[in-house]
Amino acid sequence: MLLDSEIRDAALLMIRRHGTSAAVRAGYRAGMLMEAGEFGASEIWVRIIQAINQLRAEAREAYGSLPLETPPETLTGEDYQVA
Repeated sequence: MLLDSEIRDAALLMIRRHGTSAAVRAGYRAGMLMEAGEFGASEIWVRIIQAINQLRAEAREAYGSLPLETPPETLTGEDYQVA
């Protein structure tokens, strides 16, 4: 079982890489894993989706709104590295 901090880190990475489509992409991954019978892995992705939604809600509260996409000038090379 992953720690909450690891789930949050994964959610932040998904938001950084995929912007507003982060939850949709994570949902697609969760669905594919579920279809493959990988229920434990699918559960992790569901937790990541929940964390993405929570982070976005917190940001909306703090800033009033969110940019639709990450401005290109804020992306770094580490945003494109595969672990």
